[in-house]
Amino acid sequence: MFPALMPKSAPFITMLQEQNSILRQTVSRLLAMLEDKCDMDKAHKEIAILEEQGDRLHGKIIREISRSFITPIDREDILRINHEQEECIDCLQSLSTRLHIFEFPRIRFPMLQLGRNITAMLDLTHEMLDGLAQRTDCHKTHAFRDLRSECDMVLATGLAEVIDENQNLTLKHVMHALKWSQAYERMSILLEQVNTLAETIEEAVLKNV
Repeated sequence: MFPALMPKSAPFITMLQEQNSILRQTVSRLLAMLEDKCDMDKAHKEIAILEEQGDRLHGKIIREISRSFITPIDREDILRINHEQEECIDCLQSLSTRLHIFEFPRIRFPMLQLGRNITAMLDLTHEMLDGLAQRTDCHKTHAFRDLRSECDMVLATGLAEVIDENQNLTLKHVMHALKWSQAYERMSILLEQVNTLAETIEEAVLKNV
């Protein structure tokens, strides 16, 4: 009888998993933009819709935390994961906006490969959250570090390629190089945010599994 009188906790892990699903849908649409320029307008609009869904869920989690006495894991971990996933979604929208505005005639392979690797990294965060929900060992540290190392190498290669191909000091070449530099900068910010998210989930896993 006593447990029935205890205040019930909101399904925070389920909500974080739902938020992660929105995040992975968003990166999937970004990858679609990179793989097929014909899909760019549609994918950009879908990313904007997903970002709004993410905003609403982000706010809901914060509100529920403020009302809850009991949480399945430390409330600080819930808030941090919620925040980091929201930041990742915002970074994805920012990058998609740059790609949409700049209207590149073609997408460079390093940018495409970075998109694929980050998609794989976010899939690992999904597995980690599932493990956290089931209280099972779900450490993905080595796989994540391998992908991160490859991303650092590809990013450096992409930036070097932009510089090497735009040695002519015409206005057109300078503008082209600046646009690609901005796009790679946004990708770099996204990469750092995804890495922070993974570390945050990893800390929660270590404390609760």
